[in-house]
Amino acid sequence: MRLENFEPYLDPRAHGSLEEAVGEVERLGRMVQGLLALARLENTATTPEPVDLDAVVAERVAMWEPLAAEQYVTLDITGPPAGPVWAIPGALEQIIDNLLANALRVSPPSTTITLHRTPGTELHIIDQGPGMNDADRARAFDRFWRSSDSHHDGTGLGLPIVRHLVDASGGSISLHPAPGTGLDARIHLRPVTARPRGPRPGGEDFASRRALSRETQTAGRG
Repeated sequence: MRLENFEPYLDPRAHGSLEEAVGEVERLGRMVQGLLALARLENTATTPEPVDLDAVVAERVAMWEPLAAEQYVTLDITGPPAGPVWAIPGALEQIIDNLLANALRVSPPSTTITLHRTPGTELHIIDQGPGMNDADRARAFDRFWRSSDSHHDGTGLGLPIVRHLVDASGGSISLHPAPGTGLDARIHLRPVTARPRGPRPGGEDFASRRALSRETQTAGRG
């Protein structure tokens, strides 16, 4: 039985409480999906493969641009082409999606989210939102952690998932203050000229990779 089914029988004064309850149930559902995605990541072999970073960035920006336009936010790709990098299958797409979702959530109208490529296969995702203080940045990758001034219904699992995907790909991620205001999420992935790390223990097949991708995209953002 769905909570929404009770709405016709409720006193109008209780509708606000029902909406809050429905929202909390949905958030808990996303949290479960996030936990499943993390558990699968931690117990699945993850062999990095060559991925065209420039093509993935362009593809994800094209996908997110309509939603950004609805919020009067511009997405901009800058910097020289980075070329192919090592990443586990599907990881780069999920990393960019999570970080763009976070950036859009805090970006005021008439601002820009910049995806900037730098030499050394480093990708910056920079927003012009309120940013994070030092203490928040230090804890942002902790599971279930949410900023004390957070006004969204995230699960606190989006950024931990991002870090795990980056780590499994042999890279690193860090958060820094952006020039002016905002946050600069820096993802460093190794170019294909460097040798990838071997797979972690555990088995993996094509079906499990697809299941992982669905669960991670369903999970709430950090």
